[in-house]
Amino acid sequence: MNVNYTGGHGEFSAAQKARLESRLTRLGKLIDREGDKDAHVVLTDEKRAKRAEVTVNYLHTSFVAEGKGPAYLPAVTVALDKLEKQISKVRAKIRDSKRGALKPSVEAASEAAKPAPRETGPQLLPAKVSKKPMNVDEAVLVCIRKKVNFVAFRDAETEGISVVVRRDDGNFDLVRA
Repeated sequence: MNVNYTGGHGEFSAAQKARLESRLTRLGKLIDREGDKDAHVVLTDEKRAKRAEVTVNYLHTSFVAEGKGPAYLPAVTVALDKLEKQISKVRAKIRDSKRGALKPSVEAASEAAKPAPRETGPQLLPAKVSKKPMNVDEAVLVCIRKKVNFVAFRDAETEGISVVVRRDDGNFDLVRA
């Protein structure tokens, strides 16, 4: 990777420059395994801190990260960490958008749609309680019309919650709470 430094002349030793360039080369391999890439490192001096801005251009996309620190080396390290996160995020987007690849949301939905292993014993089913109060006859009609085995409703007579349950023989039971 070709690295251009601007500002902060003479701040890095040869060993530090070699380490930074090897890390930038590793980032270049993350972006694309082939070709030579250019990186531009801008070092600026602020009041009480040093600031480093690293820019890498690839396929009409500019990856830019900024880091601050007490010296230039920690500032560049912070910027490279941010740059690595950006690149890995873009690579994940590209990987997930290719044909045939399932999106993470689709994968999560398919996992949730798989039936859970059936447990032995009684089952607890969630019930929605109707907001408007109704009487028992209306609840029975709702149970028949929606073809469900039970209806939980707010009883108009007692102002409590009641449940109409359809039995296996087709008759209904009323449970008042």
